[in-house]
Amino acid sequence: MTVSLPRVQRRSALRRIGLSLPVGGLLVAVFVLFALIPEVVASGDPAKLNVAQQFRPPSAEHWLGTDEVGRDLWTRVVHGTRYSLGMALAIVATGAAIGTIYGAAAGFAGGGIDELMMRIVDVFLSLPGFILAMAIAATIGRGIGPLVGALVIVWWPSYARLVRGMVLGLKERPHVEGARALGASAPYIVRRHIVPLMIEQLNVRVTQDLGYALVAVASLSFIGLGVQPPAPEWGLLLGGARAYISSSWWYPVFPGIAIALATVGFSLLGDGLAELLTRQ
Repeated sequence: MTVSLPRVQRRSALRRIGLSLPVGGLLVAVFVLFALIPEVVASGDPAKLNVAQQFRPPSAEHWLGTDEVGRDLWTRVVHGTRYSLGMALAIVATGAAIGTIYGAAAGFAGGGIDELMMRIVDVFLSLPGFILAMAIAATIGRGIGPLVGALVIVWWPSYARLVRGMVLGLKERPHVEGARALGASAPYIVRRHIVPLMIEQLNVRVTQDLGYALVAVASLSFIGLGVQPPAPEWGLLLGGARAYISSSWWYPVFPGIAIALATVGFSLLGDGLAELLTRQ
């Protein structure tokens, strides 16, 4: 991943006592539930206007308060999960797929082909990821498709480098050499003998990256380069709340909490999976 986001280097307290996996799994499960059945969790219409109820603070009627046109924030945050999580999943899955294919091809080919292919990757990785995504999104247009496309372009190179490094080590193993000696094709060897050995590490990376992708999606939407109104995407909710921070604290706070909790959830889940993989 080339989007510059801070990573905590030291082991977290939760990870030290073995709670990363269950805590992260619980948080992720809650947001997945929100994304799959938002109509059940929050039955209201996220786009319904009620100007008479504008800027109402959190209450029994409106759990997270209302926005500038009286829309219920609980309903909008819950329904916004489908946008944010769906786009993050599309970005990471597509970037991982492209990067895996590219990196596996480069690593298995070796020699000059590998060097040429990785120079292309180096060009992408040398550029500030978020700034590149901003430039691409601003060029190709606003909306879900352009946002996902822009972030995929900056996401796949890190997977290409990761997979290429793993393939360089795995292709020298005896069972791979044996498959070569039997005349198996390169795509067959990679698919049947190399990729299965990388799946666990890739799953950890994908899980952790989902949190970073959520932040990237929200950031681009926040500055107007992503999802457009009236969609209840979390970054868009934060962007709309900027003008009302001093008078309606709940408006920016709760979408921000949703982003933070989802990001922490995927990070903890990824840490837990990595710890589990290390123990095995």
